[in-house]
Amino acid sequence: MNSTVQTTPQTTPRLLGFEVTADQVRTWGIKSGLSIVDQGLVSSAGFLLSFLLARWLNSEVYGAFAVALATLLFLSGFHNVLVLEPMNVMGPARYSDRAPLYFAAQLHIHKLMGALLAGTLLLVALVMKLLGANHELVAATAASGVALPFFLMLWVARRMAYMVQRPAVAGTASAIYFLLTLFGLLVLHKMSVLSPATAFLIMGTASLLSAVLPMCLLGISGAKTDDPISSRACSWKAVAKENWNYGRWLVLSTGLFSVAAQAQTYLAAGLLGLGAAGIFRAMQVPSLVMTQIVTAVGVLVLPSMSHEFGLGQLTRLRRKAVLASTFLTLIALGYAAILRFLAGPIEHLLYSGRYSSYTRLIPILGLAPVCAGLATGFSMAVRASQKPHLDLVANLISAPVGLITAAMFIRRWGLNGAAFSLVAAFAVYAAVFFWSFRGSCSARRMNTNVGFR
Repeated sequence: MNSTVQTTPQTTPRLLGFEVTADQVRTWGIKSGLSIVDQGLVSSAGFLLSFLLARWLNSEVYGAFAVALATLLFLSGFHNVLVLEPMNVMGPARYSDRAPLYFAAQLHIHKLMGALLAGTLLLVALVMKLLGANHELVAATAASGVALPFFLMLWVARRMAYMVQRPAVAGTASAIYFLLTLFGLLVLHKMSVLSPATAFLIMGTASLLSAVLPMCLLGISGAKTDDPISSRACSWKAVAKENWNYGRWLVLSTGLFSVAAQAQTYLAAGLLGLGAAGIFRAMQVPSLVMTQIVTAVGVLVLPSMSHEFGLGQLTRLRRKAVLASTFLTLIALGYAAILRFLAGPIEHLLYSGRYSSYTRLIPILGLAPVCAGLATGFSMAVRASQKPHLDLVANLISAPVGLITAAMFIRRWGLNGAAFSLVAAFAVYAAVFFWSFRGSCSARRMNTNVGFR
């Protein structure tokens, strides 16, 4: 007698519309873990630099470091939108089959732009000296100008690794950077020559040495071809034009974002003194851990989203945006809760009670990464979709909020006001992206429904 054996079809688990297999979970788990470790090593180096300077230097001298660092981050934002982001958006979609050639072109662009930004910082330092500004601030600004191109070179090398989905290479470079930074800090402190200026020189030297290995592993040094058509397509001029076409919308945007994120440091220094800016930066250090995690996830998902856009898989791209924002918001909320209940012990661990009267700032500043986490998935989806003008809209709204609230709140509540201003700017930034994303999805659904009629 023949019998028929019926088997129950196995269904693949789904998450936000994605089919989730064990291999996918393992692959993305490893890549996400490596990305977070990589970003964690870089942020740990920055964490060491920030909190050890805050611990070893007086608040006014540390304030000079904070203001110079804010200026460095402001200028590096232009490098980000004209080199790093175009590489992560255009690279996976158009140059995955000739990555070494593309990397060589981007490296040439980086050298030109790095020289321009370094010259700008050195000119600013010269003007400050002629105007009789604080000596430590002038020296720190000049040293940051020397360090900036090398610091950005490490970021270029790490982004190249992410473009080809090799976060382990980026992690290796970050580990070398962390160890060199730690060694440099300890040596200079032992020699009693640690200052904001020498700290920036440590950053530059460690970055340069750390960038060598990933560039060799990614084959940039051997990026040559006998195909003239391929060579022309990957010439630095052609790539620079493509970078500009993408990043021009974000040039103004990054300037506005810096207003929203850095106005509090500048106004605290101007209205309350360099010492107040140093205290504000010291209290911001614990929240920077979560900020770097948010950045790490954003860096990881952007090439993937760009690839989805290149394939026309917009539904998957939108689902990834929702998943990323949901995940980051939840973990940032958990971290903010930890900062709320452990602010005192954290300050004592970092600074041995030196800033104990300002611990109330720690949980307030911990809300900024929550807002950044909410915005990240939607922001990456907008950029992957090659619609950077929407980022400009978000910053056009959030920058005035950050600047106006900083001026008003600092005068009224001092450093508490600076912290509330920073959170307000990030909250508005996240709200605009969330609203734009919902509007985009609603418009697509409406167009789809009309198409079926």
